[in-house]
Amino acid sequence: MTGTDTDLDELNTDPDTLVAQNGLSQLFANRVRAKFIVTLFYDQPLTVPEIAAAAGVTQTVTHQAREQLSQFGILETVERDADGAEAYRLQENDQLVATLREAAELATERYYDK
Repeated sequence: MTGTDTDLDELNTDPDTLVAQNGLSQLFANRVRAKFIVTLFYDQPLTVPEIAAAAGVTQTVTHQAREQLSQFGILETVERDADGAEAYRLQENDQLVATLREAAELATERYYDK
């Protein structure tokens, strides 16, 4: 066994812990993060007030979601208007963004093709 290998007996297999530590659980820890991402699927770049309005939440909650989502490396910050307001868009060539977009499209198709 090398220094990078993990003994399977040492892994915590408690379902609650596994779920809590799963990256997808962290990515979508609340609906606001999902709405933030989906909003940027349809129109980008957008400022925090624009994302908040589209997602139906406050700007404070949107700022919190942005901070949490930044940990995943899927957001890009850009200057959008003359006053230098920051706007956000999804990273174009990011594998996670592409996978999320594909999952969103598939989920939407299945939801409406009942």
